[in-house]
Amino acid sequence: MKPTKETVITARNRTNVRLRTTLALLADHQESGTAVAPGELMSQAVAEVPFDDKEAELLAGGVPRGYKALTTATSKLVKAGWLLKSRNGWAATEEGVRAVRAFTDPDQFVNAMISGAPVPDQPVEAPAHAPLAPEQLGEEAQAIPAEDPTPPDVTPTLEVTSETDAASDETSDEMSFGTTDGPSEASSDETTDVAASADAWHDQPQSVALSGDFDPLFGEAGHWSTDLRELQLSYDAGDNSWKQTLQMPAGTYQFKILVNNSWDENYGRYGVRDGANHELQLLLDTAVTVRFDFATKDITTS
Repeated sequence: MKPTKETVITARNRTNVRLRTTLALLADHQESGTAVAPGELMSQAVAEVPFDDKEAELLAGGVPRGYKALTTATSKLVKAGWLLKSRNGWAATEEGVRAVRAFTDPDQFVNAMISGAPVPDQPVEAPAHAPLAPEQLGEEAQAIPAEDPTPPDVTPTLEVTSETDAASDETSDEMSFGTTDGPSEASSDETTDVAASADAWHDQPQSVALSGDFDPLFGEAGHWSTDLRELQLSYDAGDNSWKQTLQMPAGTYQFKILVNNSWDENYGRYGVRDGANHELQLLLDTAVTVRFDFATKDITTS
């Protein structure tokens, strides 16, 4: 008899813990009637489950490895139907709230999210996790399905390989809820999507700009300017984000995002308002594209 496919739970992974914590905090905010921005929500999750040394390493653009992993992993919550993302913020679905209550163990929570297993009405008993040495608790510890198609020399992970793939996943995930019975519904969805893109500008600020120590590019005028034309971002209705590409010499740069050419509303690291400066380190002269999503306050570079 062919053995049935089972879900294998490996060592507890901090991204799994942080992902469940994010949805649990969102559910708590909804229950208490308090609004929370996505960036602030993830910062709260990081505060409850701090980064280890590996996760605290900064990637290009000054984003910690663990924060990038968490941001990417939230698209899987959308795909599972446990989280809704919109221009107005994030919302835990009824099924998502039930999943948080039922799966108190983060690895079981992620296994159910990936496999699409039904959410039980009663909490599931959490398995015992054997204590592991610190060096065993790295990124390699993941909750993954048995018979995973990933090649044996590639570590299974919740991360996607590029920002383009992540954006594609989230865009399709946000439109995937409910059932589609025929072409008429698909056509309706496409019409709704086009209308949403056309109306997206109404929720955007008048302008978005970079401000930082861009002296190597523009001289004194590029030093923490609020109105330099070359540092203004352009709005792209296609992906509902602001972006600008700069040809930058090798070096280390710090910057923030300014809304409406004013320091009254500015966003730093983690998309936190009035937060610490972003830091960008370039080993070679290269073109860098900065993207800013006003709805989520996510800031990325590529």
